[in-house]
Amino acid sequence: MRNRVIGCGVAVFMMVAGPTSAQEPTFTGTWKLNMAKSQLSGQTATFQKKPDGLLHFDSQGFAYDFDLEGKEHPTPDGGTTAWREVNPTTWETTSRANGKVIVTSRSVLKGDSLSVEMQMKKPDGTSSDMTMNWTRVSGGPGFLGTWKSTEVKGAAPIMELSVKGATGITIKVPEVQMACTGGFDGKDYPVMMGGAAVKQTIAFERSGPLSFKMTTKLDGKPYYVEVLTLSADGKILVDEAHPVSANEPSKAVYERQ
Repeated sequence: MRNRVIGCGVAVFMMVAGPTSAQEPTFTGTWKLNMAKSQLSGQTATFQKKPDGLLHFDSQGFAYDFDLEGKEHPTPDGGTTAWREVNPTTWETTSRANGKVIVTSRSVLKGDSLSVEMQMKKPDGTSSDMTMNWTRVSGGPGFLGTWKSTEVKGAAPIMELSVKGATGITIKVPEVQMACTGGFDGKDYPVMMGGAAVKQTIAFERSGPLSFKMTTKLDGKPYYVEVLTLSADGKILVDEAHPVSANEPSKAVYERQ
């Protein structure tokens, strides 16, 4: 998912309209992330303490303030996040969209290493678990400073793509209760999470017969630009993503189910 990180889940997700010939490859279907073939690590995240006592989190432009007392604070996508300090080396986080729990996480600090165990809540009530490992780049003490992800492991996310007519597209990502319906016209279409719209939009544009461009915005501001390419046999979908505010590209390889 693409990825979105210590205190938020977030994410990322893609599709293009299917061709008219049955012999030609189609983007329509169910796709599963092959984590072994993907390059999902390498992004950075920063924790800072502000003069007012609040903490500030930022990863690739997804930034917000929070405390460690379990109070809900707004996030750029229109959701909320609540952090709680279990002890000096363990923090727990709950991220919600439209009042529904989307992701919970437990961050455990060991020296200059940080392990974040995430549970992504599906609409049917089940969970999909992932773990992200991070190493300190600078700063301290404790959680404060800049961190870089070194490993992502766990259950592989699924995305469901469908085509409606010649230009209509619908994408669903059950792991983060996300859905978006739009068209290949470069316009911004609202993202639904937890069953209602959030402050996130996606614009889709064709970039070739077997590829398309997807631009994700948070609260009206560009956040991620992705180019997705389908293999000639229609079995593999590769997503090359570039965050707007950081030179931290990633590559996700999906396999048709």
